[in-house]
Amino acid sequence: MDQTVSAVVAALGVEPLGGDRFGVSGASPLARETLFGGALLFQALLSADATVPDDYAVHHLHGEFPQRGRAGEPIVLAVDRVKDGRSLISRRVVGRQGDRVVVTLEASFQRTREAGAEFQLPSPLRFPAAAVEAGKLRVHRDGGFGIEFVDATGSANGTLSTEVQAWYRAADRLPGESVWHAGVLTLVSDMAVPTVAITAAGLSAGGPDGEGGPGTVATTSVNHTMWFHRPLLADEWFVLTSQPLSTAHGRGVALGSAYDGEGRHVASIVQEIYLK
Repeated sequence: MDQTVSAVVAALGVEPLGGDRFGVSGASPLARETLFGGALLFQALLSADATVPDDYAVHHLHGEFPQRGRAGEPIVLAVDRVKDGRSLISRRVVGRQGDRVVVTLEASFQRTREAGAEFQLPSPLRFPAAAVEAGKLRVHRDGGFGIEFVDATGSANGTLSTEVQAWYRAADRLPGESVWHAGVLTLVSDMAVPTVAITAAGLSAGGPDGEGGPGTVATTSVNHTMWFHRPLLADEWFVLTSQPLSTAHGRGVALGSAYDGEGRHVASIVQEIYLK
């Protein structure tokens, strides 16, 4: 495993504590006081996945953030084995910093060898390699997590676009286990999907600690739901698209989709964000 991947695993990996409990340091590569919600979901998913057999993969998750995670304080993630079925397995994870609950996760896993009917609306989008090579679009390195992205519409850089087309990949090869690829998709969906619910209302998004500066609104994720339809290699380019559904009473909801480089629909996302 190369050095960059090792850094990603060290930043987002979890340490077994025994008894279906897992620990993380609470360190954050982001220069802010509040932990990034997508990273907390990634770590909760890793904890849940560690308690299921190898021939199962996550197909659905729902996460919430009851209280803000504070950078630099350790977190204990406790997994409840809700159901161990023949085809489907359910897990619930509660992450605590001391007596504060900072993340909860409900996750369902399906046996990977199961097959069934197929339907999707494929995406015509393909990675804009020619625009990148011509210098019209740039490959950015995001957030200290070892993720590369190409922002094809400007939405990920704080513009008032209500159209998201952002391409992502892990900068270096990920571990082979499918949970790392699902986890990277979970991580970056929290970067790309919810912004449009803010810009659709004519506002500019800042982070939870007001790091966006004057003229922006402080934002924080309330809940995050994903359905994983097909396997994804997250160390190859994939695209996230998003559309606003509704913004009212200080809350915004957006609907997102993820497609791989061949246009296969790999995931659907619904996220609610709180504005103040």
